Amino acid sequence: MSASAIYGHLKELGEVEPYERRPAPWKSPRYEVWQRNLMWGSDWTKLLVGGVRWYLLTVIDFFSRLIVAFDVVPTVHGGSVKAIYQAGLNNQGISVHSQLKPEFRVDRGSPNTSGVTQEFFETLGAELSFARVRRPTDNALTERFYGTVKQEEIYLVGNYPDEISAREELGRYIETYNQSRPHQALFNFTPAHVHQLNNKSALLAELNDLKRRTREKRKAYWAEKQNIGQPPIEGGCPGQGQCEIVDPGANTEAAFQNQQPDSRNESPTNKNDSLRPSILSR
Repeated sequence: MSASAIYGHLKELGEVEPYERRPAPWKSPRYEVWQRNLMWGSDWTKLLVGGVRWYLLTVIDFFSRLIVAFDVVPTVHGGSVKAIYQAGLNNQGISVHSQLKPEFRVDRGSPNTSGVTQEFFETLGAELSFARVRRPTDNALTERFYGTVKQEEIYLVGNYPDEISAREELGRYIETYNQSRPHQALFNFTPAHVHQLNNKSALLAELNDLKRRTREKRKAYWAEKQNIGQPPIEGGCPGQGQCEIVDPGANTEAAFQNQQPDSRNESPTNKNDSLRPSILSR
């Protein structure tokens, strides 16, 4: 018998101990990230450097999806989490004495839950926000970035020759991701542009203006195509006025009379020419 059949039988007999189910996912977000540097997410993923497992550790801004800091480390511990958060503060020009620091969303891995990490954030006055167990959607923006960087960079390289090459190549990819790569969730703007603009209303206004200018360009393009495709009027050419139509037949006979034969077998008149009138008459 299968385990499910045994479970169903025991449940009918009332022999299954009741338990409290895990709460359902949030139907609405419990936070609203309305500007940059309000909430950051962090995680790490593995890669090969010289055939040995290393880790890519990143910090992403939840408003603009900008990668504010990254590092390539051989192992992840509490010191790595502290260092990457401090690097993000330095890159964004946020002082450690600032009253408002980004909330740090992480999973419940041992480097994040260690006493060293929690003491650091308490001393710094920053909030350490833990995702729920088995809920990757609580840190969805970070997980989505790792899916992208794996498909477009890490899996394509496979094995970085050394630490310096890994940092340089991943750094170039992240620079392209921030500065040049359009993001569908950001209305096809780049994370760096959204991070710099730092205003959702201004972003939507720019999007509407971009759509309007695109519609105008499309309308002008097809109007020009329609005008070019119209037939010329009274023998004229578009944009050139009247054109003179030349009949080449008047000069064709004179041109071929003076033409030299191309080979010995070709001449203006041969013995077969006498047969043409009789063949045509039939």
